[in-house]
Amino acid sequence: MDRKITLVYRIIFAVLIWTIILIGLFLGGIVDFIGSLKYYTMQTNLMVAIWFTIAIIWYNNPKSLQKITGKIKGAVMLYITVTFLVFAIVLSPLYHPTGFAFFSNLVLHYIAPIAFIIDWILTETEVKYEWNFLLYWFIYPICYLCFATIFGTFTGDYLYPFLDINALGVPFFILCICILVGLFVALSSVFVAINRKWIYKKI
Repeated sequence: MDRKITLVYRIIFAVLIWTIILIGLFLGGIVDFIGSLKYYTMQTNLMVAIWFTIAIIWYNNPKSLQKITGKIKGAVMLYITVTFLVFAIVLSPLYHPTGFAFFSNLVLHYIAPIAFIIDWILTETEVKYEWNFLLYWFIYPICYLCFATIFGTFTGDYLYPFLDINALGVPFFILCICILVGLFVALSSVFVAINRKWIYKKI
């Protein structure tokens, strides 16, 4: 992708995501906004917004831009893809928002993830991924699962129905965790394999 087109592309989606986040802050207030930060969706969309913003700032500084490619961009790609897939497959039938919430849901669960996936496909072709990246990428999801479980234990709010051990029971809860871990492992492996295939084609 042409560098200028890439810049415009990233500006458009950075502005869109930040706008949604800031409108949510304005409508819900600071307390509700802080409360929303406990959700995986909000955290991963903030990662995307921050990544796009830094990439825009470092547009004319390729050496600095390299610092957020490779391992870091791959991590953001993994996390936001999980946001997209889990919502589209599991949660969308349970959530029917209206008004601003409908548009916010559309941006955070579909548009932002797809925009970042496209950016990754078209621009992440110069840095070779290593298989040990998976070890670093798993730190955040494991920490989040621990957080959600502990938070739910103390508050009764498990954030997502597939993490509600009280409703699911221990066997189904363990099954859901295994499925989530399997999803992260599978996606991580696919991303590394795709990247390495691109790199080897250039050699």
